[in-house]
This record gives sequence, C-alpha cells and structure tokens, in this order.
Amino acid sequence: MLRKYAKVIPYLLLAIIVSSVFTVFFGYVTLRMMKLLDLVLDGQIDLLKQTAPWIILMAALLVPLGILTTVVANHYKKVANVALKRYYVTKVFGKNIAEFQKENNARYLSALTNDFNTLELNLIHSIYLVCDGVVNFLVGIWLLTTVDPRMILLAFVIIIINLLISIFTTKPTNRAYKERSDMFEGYTSYIKEILSAFHIVKNYNLQGRVTEDYYRKSEAIQQKGFIIERMLSFVFSIQHFFINGSMYGVICFVGYYAVLKKVTAGGLLLVVEGIQRMMFPLFNISENLPKLFTTSDLIKKIEKTLENSYTYEETVDLPDFRREIEFHNVEFQYEDDDQLILSDINLKFRKNGKYLIVGPSGGGKTTLLKLVRKYFNPTSGRILIDGYDLKDIKRDQYYKLIANIEQQVFIFEDTIRNNITLYKDYSEEEINKAVEAAGLAGFVASQPDGLDTMIYDNGKNISGGERSRIVIARALLSKASILLMDEAFASLDMERAREIEKTILGLKDLTVINVSHVIFKDTRELYDQVITIRKTAC
Repeated sequence: MLRKYAKVIPYLLLAIIVSSVFTVFFGYVTLRMMKLLDLVLDGQIDLLKQTAPWIILMAALLVPLGILTTVVANHYKKVANVALKRYYVTKVFGKNIAEFQKENNARYLSALTNDFNTLELNLIHSIYLVCDGVVNFLVGIWLLTTVDPRMILLAFVIIIINLLISIFTTKPTNRAYKERSDMFEGYTSYIKEILSAFHIVKNYNLQGRVTEDYYRKSEAIQQKGFIIERMLSFVFSIQHFFINGSMYGVICFVGYYAVLKKVTAGGLLLVVEGIQRMMFPLFNISENLPKLFTTSDLIKKIEKTLENSYTYEETVDLPDFRREIEFHNVEFQYEDDDQLILSDINLKFRKNGKYLIVGPSGGGKTTLLKLVRKYFNPTSGRILIDGYDLKDIKRDQYYKLIANIEQQVFIFEDTIRNNITLYKDYSEEEINKAVEAAGLAGFVASQPDGLDTMIYDNGKNISGGERSRIVIARALLSKASILLMDEAFASLDMERAREIEKTILGLKDLTVINVSHVIFKDTRELYDQVITIRKTAC
C-alpha cells in the first residue's frame, strides 16, 4: 500500500510547493508591511508613497494564490484517497475465490469504511498538514530572525522536543488504534448479520436481545475511541504547554528589547506575527505527527486482509476451448476436513457435449463444479483442459470461457438490462434472444420501463424465478464455450424449467455441465451422458 501511496507523492509535492510559495510570499508581504509601518513612524512620506502601491499589489496577489493553494491541496487528497481505495479493491478481487468465500466479508467492509477513513485523516491529511506546518513554522522563524538571529536556536529546540514526544507516544496510540479497528471489524460483521436475519429477529421476538447486544458493542467502540482521544489529549496538552511557554518567553524577550529601544515598532509587530506563524503550525504539527506515526500498524492490518494463503504461478494461455475436459484420478477434501469429498473421479467432457450430474445431497456434485470453475485444485489427480493442467491455465483467460449459473443467485441494484449484459456491449438482437431463451420476455414486456426497469437490493422487488431467469439470460448472453449449472432450475416452475432446459440443450456451440435435482424424463434423453456421483464413505 505504501508503494501505491508513493505514486501520489508528486501530487503531494506539488501541493507543498504551491503552499510554500504562498506562505513565503505571505511572509515577505508581512515583512514589507512592517517596514512600511516603520516608514510611517519615521515620517519618511516620500519613500512611503513609492513603496506602498507595490506592497498593496503584492497583498492583492495573495487572494488568487491562496485559492490555488486550497485547490491543489484538495486535489492531492482526492487523488490519494482514490488511489489507495482503487489499489485495495483491485487487490481484493485478485484474491482466490475459494479463500475469499470462506472469510468473513465484514473485514473488507471494515477496511473500506472505518480503516480507510482513519487513513484519510491520519495519513493523507496529516502528512500534508505536517509538511505545510513545517513550512509555516520556518517562515515564522525567518520573520523572527530578521529581528534576532538567535531565534533559530529556539526553533531547533522546539522541533526536537515535539518530535521526541511524538515518538514516545506512538506505540500505545498505535496499539489503541489497532484494537479499535479490530472492534470495528467485529461490529460491522454483527450489523451485517442482524440485518440479514431481520425476519428471524422479528418472527422470534429477538428485538430486545439484539438491541442490547448492539448497544454493548457500540459502547465498547465508543469507549475505545474515548481512550484514544484521552491519550492524545495528554500528548497535545504537554506539547501545547511547551509551545506556549516558548512563545511567551519570546514575547517577553523581544518586549524587553523594545523597552530598551533596540527593536522598532515594526520589528515588535513582526515578532508577534512571526510567533503566530510559528504557534498555529506547531499546534498542527503536534496534533498530526502522532497520528501520522500510528498509520504503520493499520496499513499492515489492511495489507493482511489481501494476502492469499495459496499462490501458484499460472503460465498457460488458453484463448479457446477446443477438445475436452478430463478428470484423471481426482480426489478432493477441504483443508480443515479429513473427510474425502471426491475420490477416484475419472471423467471426460467433450466440447459441445451435454452432461447431467446427479447423486445424493452431500455427494460432491457442487464440489466437482467448483473444481471445474477453478475455485480449488484437486487434492490429488489432475484436471486437464485440451491437454493442459487446469491449475496452470491463467485464471482471467479461463473465466472468459465459462459461464456460471449457481445456487446462490446475485442481482445487482441496477436495471434488468445491466444485470443481463453485466455492463458489456451487446446488440439489442443478442439481448432479446437471450431474454427469450431464458423465458424472460413476458416479464420484461410487463414492466413499464422494459429492460431499463430498476431492480433493488439483490432482486427484492422481483420473484425468485425472475431472479433465476435473469442469471440464465446473463449466462446465455456471455457467449461462453462452457456453461456450468448448479441447480439452475430450482426456483422455476416445472413447465418453464423444462422449456429453458430444452433451449439450452439445443445450443450446438456450447458445452453444458448441469448439476440438478430437477430431472425431466423428456429432457434427460437430450443429454449425451448422465453421470452419477456417489457419496464417498468416511
């Protein structure tokens, strides 16, 4: 993630450069203004008339330069936020499907919401504020040194002490932020769970228990946030005490010189302005530097969610499926389970063949499809496609060759059209043909907006059968070479399921592997082979 952040450093540098130009220019204008005051007090009116217009012009230039500074800084923050989130989402979708499915999605939701909000404040925003504060602080010192060069020593001491305070407080603050992040992950998981089980909560009158748990978890997170803020308040108080003490000391020192007439009135005001220029940036630095140091552990935690426990270099290109899929002595069992799910599987699926897989529940039919989908590799044995080992075939290429209709149907909150096309370009004729083949034509015709009708929240405003037909149309439109179906007709009425199955089996340029409990006598004969998978003995 830090490597990705390095790509936005040019935007950060540009923002700092523009801010530095503005700050230095502002300091120069301030210096000239104070000299202008000395001219007034000395009665040098002619010199005042000569220099005043230029100073007024320079002061006017501060307005557009200040606007430019804000715009460039906000652009950097936007680019940095987008870059980090795009990196994270890209990496998430680079994970193995099987590994992703066995994990709790709440950890990703927590990272994309709470953790990235923390990074935005503690890394992206803080690093800019610290750099900007340093520049302002140095300009303040420059203004002070025009009165007395010994002010440089004071600035050096202040910087060292603030840095040491920030370093010593990093470890406990880091730990507290990480604990809060972990709590947010569990909190997100809990909210996701109770919202998914809303009907169960209502039906079984669990509102009281759920509400009590919610308040307890929420209070724990708020308490951890309170502890973090309390820790930071102690740090900030110590830093502010030291900063304010230093500034008051400077004012007393310069005030004494003013009484002795060793400093002009303009010089005295310049010291006051310089102190302000130092004070506010120091407050910013002292508040943001500890936050900046806390981001390292959070970044490590976010990166950990992106790790694949299993990695394998895929080297084979397979742009087309030409001959057959072969199972050679395939066995499979899940990592955390000693029981074999599949044993001694030897099968052959020829190109454009139609295959029906049947067998008892828990016998491994769906697992066999997952192996073909490249979700898992066999525990032993080999799966070959056109003579190449499936595990060696590049995943992205292979997924272009297959279409899936799975038990768990997912519908995007979008139009019927986009749910069928999945945002790819197809002609109206191609879309209508897939809609007709999937038995969706009547449903689409009954909608006021036709294919542009919106579907909400994973299809909650349509029936289960309509959801299944949309997914079937999606698969047919994809023009894949291999169609893998897992209980594709379970949500359809018998007559409609029979019609769609006949249509699919009548497609000549499509290899079909169908796992189904719904078996029709008249369509069973259309399959080239019916394969029975029996449950492996324990």
